[in-house]
Amino acid sequence: MRYISRNELFGYGFLTGAVVVLSLPLFPYQWHVFMHIAGAVVFLGNIIVTGVWMLLAERTRSIPVIHFSAKAVIRADFLFTLPGVLLLVINGVVMVVVRWGGWDAFHQISWVTVALGLFIASGVIWVGALLPAQHRMAVFSDPSAYPDSLPPRFVSAIRQWYFWGVLAILLPLISLYLMVHKPAFG
Repeated sequence: MRYISRNELFGYGFLTGAVVVLSLPLFPYQWHVFMHIAGAVVFLGNIIVTGVWMLLAERTRSIPVIHFSAKAVIRADFLFTLPGVLLLVINGVVMVVVRWGGWDAFHQISWVTVALGLFIASGVIWVGALLPAQHRMAVFSDPSAYPDSLPPRFVSAIRQWYFWGVLAILLPLISLYLMVHKPAFG
């Protein structure tokens, strides 16, 4: 992790551990509802805000601002996206098991399985396309290596990040719609 210090990683690990402990099925159902909603707010808020933030940074055409923003996007994933994902998934599974048909709810086509499938697809995009693009954006916007202009590799990375980022935002928004409205399938 070139752009994250060992101390930061320790702090992010502690935060992740705290999120997992607070999501254990030791708490009442309403606690899990709250934690699931909190996870959705943190997760969706972060993925939307970082996209806008990077767009605004890019529009400045200032290489130091763009580089700072690219590194901040990486940090924001550890600080907000990862805990948001854990809050959503762990508490969501607990709620499904307790109230929506137990583990059988995952074996039939329902709003739960479709919403979870969309969320997983968004995660695959995050890990497979967005994280590598974010890393390339940070590397190829380093002012010490590129003081005068951003190289074509940065432009390619940020275009990929925008494309996959829009898709990775739309899928969880559709998942959110399904979670709220709980439509019948089949």
